[in-house]
Amino acid sequence: MTHHRFSPRNKYPHAGHWHHEKNTVGLFLANRYDTGDVAIMQLASPRFKRELAPWLEGGIGLSLLQLKDLKTDERYLQSRPELELNPHFTLTDHLRLDWRNRMEWRWNERESLKGNRLRHRLQLGWTLPEAHGPLTRIFVSNEWLIDLNRHQWTENRVVPLGLSFKTSAHTDLDLFYMLVSTKPKESWQNESIIGTYLQVKF
Repeated sequence: MTHHRFSPRNKYPHAGHWHHEKNTVGLFLANRYDTGDVAIMQLASPRFKRELAPWLEGGIGLSLLQLKDLKTDERYLQSRPELELNPHFTLTDHLRLDWRNRMEWRWNERESLKGNRLRHRLQLGWTLPEAHGPLTRIFVSNEWLIDLNRHQWTENRVVPLGLSFKTSAHTDLDLFYMLVSTKPKESWQNESIIGTYLQVKF
């Protein structure tokens, strides 16, 4: 996945996964440069998901991060065990609602970065009855993040428009606009993102 932000942050993530019957094994990789905080983040996240019911998927993951403060040249490590329970609903032959629910336990070397989170994302996707060239799907979503240490809703990510493209027999590309709202202290801050998400299937 790659995010190009209008604000001073850039992400360069990619994801690949292998699927067999009810099980999916995946690897998510990302690099991010934040010019506002003058910091670099690198992430590797292996994940495992299993179909628990025709409408329900469960998953576990472990995200390992390295963060570097470019102003001080200090490096900090973070490990983030994750647990997911994700129902999905087929509303029509072409319309599907996905509800991702993730718990994150964040263990950090740097005290200011500590904080466990709940993440909930609703995504509505419409698969085109017939593909228009490589275009196969249109989607919208909203994700809200809750900081369990602060007992507050501290971030919201809205995608008012996203497009999915079939780029090869084994790859799909999502292109989307996202509005991110964060609440680091008392007031909310907003930034806009043009993002891409590259998925590779093995």
